[in-house]
Amino acid sequence: MFKDFWWFISYYRKKYILAVCFLFLSNLVGLIPPYITGRLTDMIFEGTIGLRMFLIILGINLIIIVIKYFFAMGWSYYTFRAANEIDFKARDNLMTKFLKQSLVFFEKHPTGSLMGKATNDVNSLSDLAGFGTLSLFDSTMFPLLIIIMMMVVVDVKLTLASIVPLPLLAYLVILIGNKIYDRWDKVQRAFDKLNTNVLEDVEGIRIIRVFNLQRSRYKQFEARGQDLCKRNLDVVKYHSLFAPIQSIIPALTFIIAIGYGSFMISKGEISIGQLVSFTYYLNMLVWPMYAFGNFINIKQQARASMERIQEVLDYKEDIVEKSNAIKLETNPNIEFKNHSFKFPSSKENVLESLSIQIGSGKSLGVLGKTGSGKSTFLKQLLSLYPMNTDTIYLNGDKIHNYSISSIRDFIGYVPQRHMIFSKTIRDNIKLSKPDATEEEVMEAIRLADFEKDLNVFPKGLDTLCGEKGISLSGGQNQRIGIARAFLKNPDILILDDCMSAVDGRTEKNIINNIQANRQGKTTIISTHRISQVKDLDEIIVLDKGKIVERGSHEDLIKGRKWYYDQYVNQLARSRFDEQ
Repeated sequence: MFKDFWWFISYYRKKYILAVCFLFLSNLVGLIPPYITGRLTDMIFEGTIGLRMFLIILGINLIIIVIKYFFAMGWSYYTFRAANEIDFKARDNLMTKFLKQSLVFFEKHPTGSLMGKATNDVNSLSDLAGFGTLSLFDSTMFPLLIIIMMMVVVDVKLTLASIVPLPLLAYLVILIGNKIYDRWDKVQRAFDKLNTNVLEDVEGIRIIRVFNLQRSRYKQFEARGQDLCKRNLDVVKYHSLFAPIQSIIPALTFIIAIGYGSFMISKGEISIGQLVSFTYYLNMLVWPMYAFGNFINIKQQARASMERIQEVLDYKEDIVEKSNAIKLETNPNIEFKNHSFKFPSSKENVLESLSIQIGSGKSLGVLGKTGSGKSTFLKQLLSLYPMNTDTIYLNGDKIHNYSISSIRDFIGYVPQRHMIFSKTIRDNIKLSKPDATEEEVMEAIRLADFEKDLNVFPKGLDTLCGEKGISLSGGQNQRIGIARAFLKNPDILILDDCMSAVDGRTEKNIINNIQANRQGKTTIISTHRISQVKDLDEIIVLDKGKIVERGSHEDLIKGRKWYYDQYVNQLARSRFDEQ
């Protein structure tokens, strides 16, 4: 167990030492009142105590209770502070790990599973760090102190006879704990599936309603919920065995203690007061018996949760940056030399032997059929997946010689699927530049041609977008994403078919703003609409990951291939729309 949790124990060891010291002193002081009570009983039976001595003994007992109370405050503070510390530390470690991972990691670990690990599993660790630590000490050191006190104050034979049933309790509790461990992992995995199901339903609520899928999705949720309930009940079934075991076995110890103790009194081997003290101590042993069961239960759940968390923390990064990577200082010349790429889950290359140069400050258009590799090509500079970095060059140096963060600092990326957070419009736009002024935000909005939409909202920039922009239209979501990129004013702007939901006039305004405001900066646009790329320095056409056409707009028109056919079709369609 300590091997699994040593990372936290070492982090919190100083405060744990204080907690254990306070807990030890509290328990040690707590052993004095039973002895005093026994002595007081004997003095009353023998008639050797006066009122003054009786009050003095009561006063001593009161002082001891106050001292124990202050010691209890100390261990309670440090022990349950540990629970909050591990709660924070575990979530901090997980979040740090999440933010470092490539997209391969998130393909292997669904969002629901990651959320389960960051909530339920972390809570299990927190329980172990707080109440579990108390239960561990109270079920090990405390009963040992009690047994020693029983032997010293009362009698060794009576003590040994009374604790005979305790090994049986320990054996049964460990046996049940192992059963719980096996089942707790299944509970958490069932929770992961339920969590993922709920997240998908919330995110896709529009589609669910449009296609009237509420009933079928509810049935799926109900099935997941019943599976989770069934697995939880399986854990509860074994957990419920703790109560009778923890009641019956302590009862046996009392039967032995009272029976054998009465016999010893009749023989004159112990006094009535000693038996009273012994019974008092024996009653104090009841809690450690419960604590032992609680600790085994908490420990096994935490152990299963720690293994799930450790599975994430031990995940080897798919993309490892060079230790001596340098910082990219200027807008680079970009070159792909016979570059190929495939996704980790794919058998065939998505990009095949691409060779192209994009000079600093130049513009490139990328077209092709659906599935031709346009978006994949644009993402190569972002280092989202493991890839061959020997075939991509920035200013003549291989891309892996530069730090990933410094490359991304130069890039403004607008994806096909915009990520709009459940914040205000202002906050969503300022994600790319949190310290931007109001004037800079408004200029980015103007460049994204979003001003006319902003005027429609009663609260303007303070309008809440809703989760994933649910309260906005598709075109509005896209233009907020575009404004976010404009606000950063990047040296390399990458637009990945991000104007599919805007009308022709708005698209033209945005393209004109790009041409007017990005002189000397690199722009790469992937699209299906030729109107967005016809004025760029170079245009390439991809087909099955290969460049099949390249050149300027005029060159490609003269070539009379796929690009020409698309241009004619789109031109005819635009004229029809105008009519």
